[in-house]
Amino acid sequence: MKTIALMFAVLVVLCGGSSALAVVKDDLPATAPITFSDGSVAAAFDHCGDADLCATIDYPNGDKLSIYSEGAAYCQPYLLHFVKVHGTATIYEFSRTLNHDAVTSTAFGVRCGNNQATQMTLDHGLVHLTVDEYSDGSLRFRFSIATPPKK
Repeated sequence: MKTIALMFAVLVVLCGGSSALAVVKDDLPATAPITFSDGSVAAAFDHCGDADLCATIDYPNGDKLSIYSEGAAYCQPYLLHFVKVHGTATIYEFSRTLNHDAVTSTAFGVRCGNNQATQMTLDHGLVHLTVDEYSDGSLRFRFSIATPPKK
């Protein structure tokens, strides 16, 4: 009987809820704008929620790329929507799903996956955009200069 109780305790520890490693602390500072090689300026907005404008890139020719969060349904990954405009004309738009753990079944029900840091490469590989999830459920957008490859 003690063996069954011990096995049950181990099962509870292994299958029990724990905070996701993908979630970043809420008190991280907002990132500063970054200038691309062509003079474009990228800015990210802190704690991006559903339907919020999360980041922009302003191009020297007057084009503007806006990135919005479309949110996430229960147990689903976050979806971002990119819209590039010139004045009132939309040049293009598309949506991108963020990286996400798989939904798993346990002895105690279903465990939803978590957002994983998703990185996009911009400016011909010179700039990275990393999107993480804060513990409050909002998204953190961070533009950074890419580390050049070692020769």
